[in-house]
Amino acid sequence: MAVQGISRDSFGGGTTPLQRDSLQQQIYERLRNRLIAGSFFPGEAVSSRGLAQALDVSAMPVREALTRLTAEGALELTNSRTLRVRVLTPDDFDEATAIRLDLEGMAAIRAAGQATGEDAAAVRRLHRDLIAAAESVDADRYLSANAAFHSGIYTAARWPLLLGMIQRLWLIVGPSIRSSVPDRQHMATSMQFHNAAAEAMEARDATTLRSAVVDDIRTAAINIRASLADEAGDTT
Repeated sequence: MAVQGISRDSFGGGTTPLQRDSLQQQIYERLRNRLIAGSFFPGEAVSSRGLAQALDVSAMPVREALTRLTAEGALELTNSRTLRVRVLTPDDFDEATAIRLDLEGMAAIRAAGQATGEDAAAVRRLHRDLIAAAESVDADRYLSANAAFHSGIYTAARWPLLLGMIQRLWLIVGPSIRSSVPDRQHMATSMQFHNAAAEAMEARDATTLRSAVVDDIRTAAINIRASLADEAGDTT
């Protein structure tokens, strides 16, 4: 089975040479970020050999990175021992969504209280990037900008443990978000919440920021869950 999504140009920062020190960590972070941004599809096969060729590195550090991602629930072994991007069931997704609503809502409230002027400026820049991505109707660009925008808000909360928990959930759900490829209408709807979030961040309005974040997750989850249910043949 051909491995998709692993050309050299498909990796964020692909023009920046990988440093030989901490190579495994760099590979892990690059793959993790691409999974979070929805650059891989659920069920997509991945191989250490194919990724090593795409990244122009040896297979060993790639295998180590893939082992970490498997342990974190982003990848899974099939019955034939092929490694693939995890396929979520509707119940898996419901659980992840429920946890995301609590954790990301908490991060939004704290971010509004902790954010500095530099944090607000960073979120403004990420919001402008997101607007441009939505206007381009480029799903890959939009999903990458969407992940960066949310991360910018949650990073401002200055709770590294909370941020790590949120990133772990995004790592698992990112491919499922990608599988329901956002169209123009989806982006327009989502941008209403993003615009409200950006304004609330600027105003340090915790209540509005939490509402915008939670409503964005909840609304997007409807289509994503329906897509997962269709693929699983689930009529519930």
